[in-house]
Amino acid sequence: MSMKICIINNIYPPYHRGGAEQVVVQTVRSLRERGHSVIVITSTPHDDEMVEEDGVRMYRINPKNSYFYTDAHTHGALSRIRWHIENIWNSYVADRVDAIIAQERPDVVHTHNLIGLSFLIPKRIRARNVQHVHTIHDVQLVEPSAMILKTKEKSFRYHGPHTALYSLITRSLFGSPDVIISPSQFLLNFYSSRGFFKSSHTTVLRNPLTFLNERIHKKNKKNVLQLLYVGQIEYHKGISILFDAIDRIASSDFELHIAGSGSLLDSITARARHCDRIHVYGRVEKERLRELYTMADITIVPSLCYENSPTVIFESFSFHVPVLASSIEGIAELIEEGKNGITFEAGNVAQLIERIQWCIAHQETLEHMRTYSVVPENNNEEYIRTLEANYRV
Repeated sequence: MSMKICIINNIYPPYHRGGAEQVVVQTVRSLRERGHSVIVITSTPHDDEMVEEDGVRMYRINPKNSYFYTDAHTHGALSRIRWHIENIWNSYVADRVDAIIAQERPDVVHTHNLIGLSFLIPKRIRARNVQHVHTIHDVQLVEPSAMILKTKEKSFRYHGPHTALYSLITRSLFGSPDVIISPSQFLLNFYSSRGFFKSSHTTVLRNPLTFLNERIHKKNKKNVLQLLYVGQIEYHKGISILFDAIDRIASSDFELHIAGSGSLLDSITARARHCDRIHVYGRVEKERLRELYTMADITIVPSLCYENSPTVIFESFSFHVPVLASSIEGIAELIEEGKNGITFEAGNVAQLIERIQWCIAHQETLEHMRTYSVVPENNNEEYIRTLEANYRV
């Protein structure tokens, strides 16, 4: 039986930031393919508008904050504090969302990341007495930056009274949606241990694939190890320690390919000019990303921050490419050591160097690991059926 589903996420193409947006896009696409009617509510730095895109009614709302969500890295600490206050109690966005729900009368409202829209939205959904499903993607309801550095997880930054106050506010505003979906057990435990979502039905549901049926790998002709990094070019993603490691590896039997954008892109590009083994592409379109995965021998995920269930790992596995990753929280749930990937201690450059050197010396073993670097071919079908079941809880 088809339903009318309202999907709410802070950003949506053409605006991008991380894996959460890809998950939302794939969810919308899969729901449409299953015959459901879908509307999307998201943000825009321009005037409010309603448009039809590929059979989906899209409501774009300008939050009217001091700056747009994706521009946070260009502002100082005081400006960001002001922005977070505006964001939490953004009544303009909450009112607009409430009016859209009243007009569209969906069967289900499925929220994702609300930072950059308004944390008043869950209260408005409850007031409308409509089924509310919420997917958690990161730690943004406990830490405003949405990231906690593993090497500093016990610091005052993450355990001070300001953090406790912020969590108290978000916990109160979010309440307990009917269903909470988490792509990892780690993130579900993270919020449960802090008193969130006490009355919600909870389920662990891995993210859908963003590349489908990519069962292919073409061995590179250069006969050197091809390393691939895909993701945000930011400190917390470990891009700097990756470069520190590469700088200290004397072997010439590898190349590193980097795809993504972020505040460190210019500095990383400048560093790469001094090494012909490193290729920086910036943000690439899907077809070019497909080419990079196809030629890669191993994908590197050197994160320094808590990770939920990185999209890049599922993408890599869909191409039968094993992963070299930090042994962090949600990542550890996805890696079977020595089978579909290899891990190292987050932030440990010496250990990362050791792992890369091992990969250079054991390319035949990596070839064997491709057998295990897979995701079920029916992954997305199972994802959407589980989602539908949770919509009816």
